[in-house]
Amino acid sequence: MTASRYASWLAALVILAGTLAFSLVLWLQFAQGEQPCSICVYQRLADLAVIVIVTMGFFWKGTVRRGLWILAALYALLGAALAGWQWHLTQMAADQIETCSSVQVFQSSPALGGLGNDLASTLSGHGSCALAGSKSLAGWPITHWSMAFFVGCAVLLLIAQWLSRRVQT
Repeated sequence: MTASRYASWLAALVILAGTLAFSLVLWLQFAQGEQPCSICVYQRLADLAVIVIVTMGFFWKGTVRRGLWILAALYALLGAALAGWQWHLTQMAADQIETCSSVQVFQSSPALGGLGNDLASTLSGHGSCALAGSKSLAGWPITHWSMAFFVGCAVLLLIAQWLSRRVQT
């Protein structure tokens, strides 16, 4: 298998992981009743940005693809920084912070019907970021899972970019 194929497989793995992570947080919200805070919503947006940008990279080759994958890695690092900040809030300020500021990225629209309400609900956050970060999944705090996911995506994308560049030179 060539370095180019390895790079593509790594990028595809990031898309798969991002889609699974996004599906998991939607399951936690809608099936388990865990309401996202504002930091959680921004992490979702970073995840979506990674998925979209890496997918766009498959439509180009060479320098453009590598640039897109680096941009996606930067968004993944931004997501990791947000998870780290939420981890900090959880550890240092859980007993001091009642709520974070509420955020609503997408306004509900009657023209979209139920889809508009679902989208607005998915991209709106409220509640305590410190309390949201203290929730556990499989025995590990969600903030830890989120940070590991974003750092893993960034590392995989940087390796994919490096492998892709190696083929070009």
